[in-house]
Amino acid sequence: MPSDAVPAPPVPADAIEAAGRWDLGKVESIVPLPGGSSASPKFVVRAAGKSYVLKCRALHAVDVERITFAYAFMQAAAAAGVPVAMPISARTGAAHEIVATRTWEVFPFVEGERWSRQPGQARTAGESLGCLHAAGLAFTWHGHVQAASFHGNLQVLEALRRVPRAVQRVESDVDMVALANACETLAEAYTEASAAVEEVGYAQLDSQVVHGDFHPGNVIFDGDRVAAVIDFDAARLEPAVVDFANGLMQFACFRGTTPRVAAWPAELDALRLAAFTHAYARRGDRALSDQVDMVPPLMIEACVSEASLPIARRGRFGPAKASEVLQLVARRVNWLRRNGAQVREWLLGSLC
Repeated sequence: MPSDAVPAPPVPADAIEAAGRWDLGKVESIVPLPGGSSASPKFVVRAAGKSYVLKCRALHAVDVERITFAYAFMQAAAAAGVPVAMPISARTGAAHEIVATRTWEVFPFVEGERWSRQPGQARTAGESLGCLHAAGLAFTWHGHVQAASFHGNLQVLEALRRVPRAVQRVESDVDMVALANACETLAEAYTEASAAVEEVGYAQLDSQVVHGDFHPGNVIFDGDRVAAVIDFDAARLEPAVVDFANGLMQFACFRGTTPRVAAWPAELDALRLAAFTHAYARRGDRALSDQVDMVPPLMIEACVSEASLPIARRGRFGPAKASEVLQLVARRVNWLRRNGAQVREWLLGSLC
C-alpha cells in the first residue's frame, strides 16, 4: 500500500511578502530549499517561468558592512572568471530587504548537480578556489569586517566543553563518559595542531580576502565543470592557505555507503587530493609549496571546528547524530596525525 505524501512545510508569510519586494513576475510557487544552515533558511521561488533562491537571516545577525563586503568580493571573483550567482536587486535598488525580523536576498537559481566525488570535479573545484584567491589577493576593502577563523580559535575549545551536554539533550541514551573523553581528545588534538601551524611560520604570512567556507555544498557542478560557487557569507581576511586546507580536506575526504556516519572512512583520497591541489596551484597561491607543513594540522583544526561549533549550539550535525559525527571526526583527526608526512608528500608531488 503506497504511503501518503508528506505535506510540504508551510511557507512563512514574511517569505511571501519578501518575494513581492522583487520584480520577479507573477509568483507561481515558493518551496523551502532543504539543506544549509537553519539560521539562514532558503526558498526556491518560481516566478514567470524562472527560478530564484530567496534567502533570509535573522535581523540581529545582520552586519550590513559584511553583506556589502561579500557582494563586492563576489563581483571581483566574477570579473576574474569564477562563476558566481550574483544577488538580484530589489525594486528599491537594494540588494537586500528587511521584512519583519529578518533580512532577505534573492539570487538566480543555478541549475546543476551536487558533488559526486569525481576527480574531475575536484580538479575544477581546486581551479575555482585558485581563481577566487587570485581575485582576493587583488581585492582591497576599506572597512572593518569581523569574521573568526577556524585556526587558533578559543571558541572551538569552549564549544567542545559544551558539546556533551548539548548532545545529551538530543540523544538521551548517549554514553556521556565516552563523549566527554572524545571531546577532551579532540581539544588536545586541536590545541596541538594550532601550535604546529604557528611553529612553521604562520604569523609571518600575509592575509588576503578568501571565501571562508569552500566545501562541496557551496559548489554547483555541471558534469565536471563548476557551474557556480555560492554562499560568500563567511568571506574574510586571512592567509589563503587556511582556506585551501579546509577546501582540500572537504574535497579529498571519503563519504561512506552507509547512512551511519560513524562507519565512514577516515582517510583522504590521494587522487582527488592531487587533482584539487595541482589545479589550485596553477591558478592560485604560488607560495603553497612553502606552506605544505601547515596543511595537515590546519586540516585537523578544520575538522574539529566544523563539527564542534554547530553541535555545541544544537546538539546535532544536520540530519546526522552528533555522537556519530564526533566518532568520525576523531578517527579522521587520528588518521591525519598519523599520516601528516604522507599528506605533505602528496602535496609536494602535486605541486611539481
